[in-house]
Amino acid sequence: MKTLLLFLVLGFSLHAGISEGDKAPNFTLKTLDSKKSYTLQKLQGNVVLVNLWASWCKGCKKEMPKFVGLQKSYKKGFKLVTVNLDDDPKKAEKFLQSATKKTGKKIPFITLANPTKSVAKSYKCAAMPSSYLIDKNGVIKTDYCR
Repeated sequence: MKTLLLFLVLGFSLHAGISEGDKAPNFTLKTLDSKKSYTLQKLQGNVVLVNLWASWCKGCKKEMPKFVGLQKSYKKGFKLVTVNLDDDPKKAEKFLQSATKKTGKKIPFITLANPTKSVAKSYKCAAMPSSYLIDKNGVIKTDYCR
């Protein structure tokens, strides 16, 4: 019985997502157009909001226009990094064009492509949208993973 209980606890802990107080897993990804790379660790010193999203996600469609205003409100010391999980970056670009039309403003934040979904895997989150507020030291202060 003790062995079974230990096995279950270990199994659940392996599938638990990261949460408040954990060090944010680092990642390096390219922008949707593949012209530039960003590393989360190099953004340390800023408060960073990492948002995982996909073009098919209804919740993502609702929150994306709000992110435009958020990044514009907090220009210094804050970086909004959105990580797209679509297999095809063109779907993400179309999605962002729609958000630009809806807000009437150009997307002011960093948008990265992650078709392999490695960031979602390292953050152990399987639902969209998911967001993580990371402090200046790289520690997760708030996580929202559905």
